[in-house]
Amino acid sequence: MENLFKARINKISLHRTILLFLLLVLILLPTLRAHATESGETDRHKEWRVTVGGGLMIAPAFAGAKSYSLLAVPDLRIAYKDQFFANVRDGIGYVLINKNGWRVGPVVSYSFRRSEKDSGSIFRIAGGNKDALQGMGDVPGTVSLGGFVEYALKPYTFKLHLHKGVTGHEGMFAEGRISYGGVITCAGPLVIYSVGPHIKFGDRAYTNAYWGVTPEQSLRSGLEPYRAGAGVSAYGVSAFALKSLTTSVSISAVAGFDRLAPTVANSPLIQVRGSENQAMGGVFVNYEF
Repeated sequence: MENLFKARINKISLHRTILLFLLLVLILLPTLRAHATESGETDRHKEWRVTVGGGLMIAPAFAGAKSYSLLAVPDLRIAYKDQFFANVRDGIGYVLINKNGWRVGPVVSYSFRRSEKDSGSIFRIAGGNKDALQGMGDVPGTVSLGGFVEYALKPYTFKLHLHKGVTGHEGMFAEGRISYGGVITCAGPLVIYSVGPHIKFGDRAYTNAYWGVTPEQSLRSGLEPYRAGAGVSAYGVSAFALKSLTTSVSISAVAGFDRLAPTVANSPLIQVRGSENQAMGGVFVNYEF
């Protein structure tokens, strides 16, 4: 009991540390921006880029779901030159090395909670199967520390992101991507696009948090117990396109397809209630300050 109490205290302290870090970033943003202006940089858009918006997506409510949900997803992006970035997908990162096509640096990211009650995603507004995760419980939101390595060899970009959960599931996971990108010049504003394959990995703590079935979960759900292994969890292809409507407003579209790898797909959660094939698509509208 004492050890459990100490563990909870440690997690609370860690959460407070993360919140203080985020608060510090928000406090420093105006100061850094003012400093950039005082140093003689007159074009703010060359220094800071702040974008807010959101979109609607049709996707499985959780990785492995059979039925599809309509999701309302927020989109916030902050970037300073090519040094600092913060966005919903990649987290908060800083580029330590930016030379000869290489970009390397640390990153703090957050994975949103998988909710049994909400059939997976907390952003679900319609659709899905409310019984798909019955008896499985929640996978808590997870703060992860990690890093990224990117190499650009135009028109290709190679990316590898590695993360280790320090709250929540506390697992290690990674994603590798190869993208082919460019600009379409036609009538009207330019269209920026990228497309390419990706592959995802996870250790046992990560794969079992999402696709394992413990004896307790088996009793509650009726699914057979299952312990997932480490390794490739999914692979697929994704595409992105962005078009500016005005100097401040842009619209973008995303689409993708994933195939769950055997160590994940063999889970009774997927075999009985889910699907190995995962597709998604969505449209976002953003405003840049």
